[in-house]
Amino acid sequence: MNIYIKSISNLSLVLVIIITLPFFLIGCDDFLATSPENSISDIDFFQNDTQFEQAVIGAYSKLQNMYEFQWRLTELRSDNTTVMFNDANRGPHPMWFLDEFTDDATNQNLAPYWQHVYEGIQRTNTVLVQIHDFEFNNEGLKNQLIGEAKFLRGFYYFNLVRLFGGVPLVLDQVRSPDDAFTTLESRASKDDVFNQILRDVNDAAELLPANYTGSDIGRATEGAARTLLADIHMTLNNYSEAIVELESVMAMGYSLLPEFSDIFDPSNKNHDETIFDVNYAELDHNRSLGSNFIYFFAPFTSGSQITGFSGTPTGVNIPTRGILNAFEEGDLRKESSIGYFIDPVNSQHGIAIGDTIPYIKKYDWPHQIQGVTNSNWPVYRYAHVLLMMAESVNEIDGPDEAYTYINEVRQRADLDDLEQGLNQSQFREAIIHEQRVELAFENHRWFQLLRTDRAMEAMQAHGDVHRNIQPHLTEPAYIIEEYKFTYPIPQRELTLNPNLEQNPGW
Repeated sequence: MNIYIKSISNLSLVLVIIITLPFFLIGCDDFLATSPENSISDIDFFQNDTQFEQAVIGAYSKLQNMYEFQWRLTELRSDNTTVMFNDANRGPHPMWFLDEFTDDATNQNLAPYWQHVYEGIQRTNTVLVQIHDFEFNNEGLKNQLIGEAKFLRGFYYFNLVRLFGGVPLVLDQVRSPDDAFTTLESRASKDDVFNQILRDVNDAAELLPANYTGSDIGRATEGAARTLLADIHMTLNNYSEAIVELESVMAMGYSLLPEFSDIFDPSNKNHDETIFDVNYAELDHNRSLGSNFIYFFAPFTSGSQITGFSGTPTGVNIPTRGILNAFEEGDLRKESSIGYFIDPVNSQHGIAIGDTIPYIKKYDWPHQIQGVTNSNWPVYRYAHVLLMMAESVNEIDGPDEAYTYINEVRQRADLDDLEQGLNQSQFREAIIHEQRVELAFENHRWFQLLRTDRAMEAMQAHGDVHRNIQPHLTEPAYIIEEYKFTYPIPQRELTLNPNLEQNPGW
């Protein structure tokens, strides 16, 4: 008997017991191209090491679904990007509402994100519940798979808790429809969620290998887990603990690529700067494994001129005046991060600068299949580690020992070293600026604003600019209130799960 995966919207828990996972890896092209089994009977399920490996691969696969929405809830929410208003389409556009802070619990981007992430969590739970009592032929592989599952579960929850606050903490496998409806969870506190994340990711860091070879390259490593731990500790203001993890990562052999633009080149994946990516593959026989970010990011007036294919891009993640002005003169990163589409028709759009509309260039690479690109999404890379170290050292001991880390990043951008003699507060501002331009359009800016308590000031300033240049904007667009720094629990989850309570203000 083959039994198929389905998930209820509340918590994305599983309605039917055994899973037919989409067994493909978000890891590297070779593994992505491997022909997967598309169904597994209950007789064969978890009968050998390979079955567990396939289940872990299924847990990775939800990262692609998650990152289809991640930029909408983070980068678009921040002062780095905005939506290109389409006057010909005046119907409600849910991404506009995210950008303008006029969203609510029914926004069409919230429920799918929540569901995809909890589906990923359910897949990790299935592995972790089943694997401990199974005798592996290769004990090292067993430990690796446990580490990968715990890394992924921690990563999924880390994003949920930062976006929604305390969330249901589901740690057991849902085995039947009855389980799904009898284990409807109330929301755990933020502290409880973070404590579980730390337990998972600390375990992962001890179990994961430092690197992989061959077709396994791209899976989570010890370096990925320790970078994630550092990010968690910095979010919790535990800078001393972050330094310990970052020092370990810096001893693992990662390095900056000489050329900034090479970081994002799809022909150069999993390079020395990569710590963890969400990987995609441009495969004609399985187009669902590709990415399509440039089709969202290119101005809709560009038609085929940027993507190279007919059809209309949507222009829903356009660089703002703020990020354009944030780059220093001569910064080589700007040319590799931002492109410019020039056409007289652009002048009628408020976000245009004359006849020019900027767009995100990091994900603009030649591809052969319409709507299917080979561009990865960087989650953690070594430049980020250096900047995290600079911030953490400054918070603990002041800037004297932190200059080395930030200057290494600036030197690649062909910029002068940071001015000596800054005090702790001045260096803090410098590192926030450096992180913004180095990591622009990689989904870190919104989280940075939240954890440094700069969201209100930054977003009010952003709103003032955009109300002036986009005449269609009227109140309540960009009316920034603090409760909006946490997203509402999706309305569908509240309807289906009586144990859930909405975030205050929503």
